[in-house]
Amino acid sequence: MIYHSQGRKRQKEAKQTKFISTHCSVTFAVHHDSGKYVRYDPSTSNRRPRTTGRRHPRLTADSTDMSTAKEWFKAVLKIQHLSIVQAQEDRRQALEDLRADRQVFLAAHQASATRIAHLEDLLLAMNLKNEVTGRPAQPTPGRVDLQKFRTSDGPTYRGPFQETELFLRWIHGVQIFFETKDVSNAADKIKILGNLIAETNLQSFYANKAAGFLTRLWDEFKT
Repeated sequence: MIYHSQGRKRQKEAKQTKFISTHCSVTFAVHHDSGKYVRYDPSTSNRRPRTTGRRHPRLTADSTDMSTAKEWFKAVLKIQHLSIVQAQEDRRQALEDLRADRQVFLAAHQASATRIAHLEDLLLAMNLKNEVTGRPAQPTPGRVDLQKFRTSDGPTYRGPFQETELFLRWIHGVQIFFETKDVSNAADKIKILGNLIAETNLQSFYANKAAGFLTRLWDEFKT
């Protein structure tokens, strides 16, 4: 019984094999998901086709274009990023240069201000010195400035020599002149008197004797 059962099984398998070999036609189709050529067996149409590893030319070209576009966008983004970084670096460097220039300007301005202040002090000191130097010396109380004193306003003795009455009259006029001009110092009076003598002999006498009377009183000189 077992022998007959195995025989019938083998006959059935042989029939199935013959059916498949005589009725199966194998074709190739394009797989819609992967784009590859797959073997297609109509007898197993309800199964998922197997891929053969070959891609459809159009889909392969599209994939290549997509990859190239991605690489291009990556390159563009990289260039933009580098440009942004460089711009930031340039801005930072410009700010540092501006700060450095500002420090240099402030230092130069401070140095200029210091020099100007020093020059102003020097000019002020020079002006004060010139004022003190150019200021006429104030005469001692009771004395007159002989350089500015005008003797032309006083009486002039023109002679004759040894004429006593005329000489005394002239001396009296000189005394009034000194009082009018507020000349009280004896030495100043004796010096001014020499400019009021026009007579030659009396001038010679005055030149020889006047220096000895400069330390004496006016009354002694008159007599």
